[in-house]
Amino acid sequence: MTDAEKKMKKYTNAVERRLNLPRAVKARVMSDFLSSIAARREAGRTDEEIYAELGDARKAAADLNEQMKEFAYRKSPWRFLFLGLAVVAAAQILYDGIIALVGRYILYRASADLSAAIGIIGGADGPTAFFVTTPSWMVSVVTAALLIVGIAGYLLLRHCKAK
Repeated sequence: MTDAEKKMKKYTNAVERRLNLPRAVKARVMSDFLSSIAARREAGRTDEEIYAELGDARKAAADLNEQMKEFAYRKSPWRFLFLGLAVVAAAQILYDGIIALVGRYILYRASADLSAAIGIIGGADGPTAFFVTTPSWMVSVVTAALLIVGIAGYLLLRHCKAK
């Protein structure tokens, strides 16, 4: 592959990356685009003339997106809900991790009887209740699930079909 072919391949890849179209439509558009470039080369134009006529990759992709706007993707507003959900879940996981590290350090330094918080409610004249609290693994599972759902929802809703 010559340097000119490498440069043209890089140019067409840059155009393809910037197309905001479904995969099948994008493949058809790029096939037509490459055919157009080949026809211009056969007509005797140099690559520099072709680049000057088509413009840079952003301009060429913008022109193609404008021509095919009825097939274009539109960004879903729901993606921000899932992104926010993922951010909150990630913050909760980070917070839980920091608390767990601090807790392990304290438990390592303290005696074994401080491994759980114990509260006694009541007194000599009434019923007495003992509350023993330990970290819940269910909160971690739900938080991890929210993180996964948030990331997956955001990635799936980045591109939605236009109406």
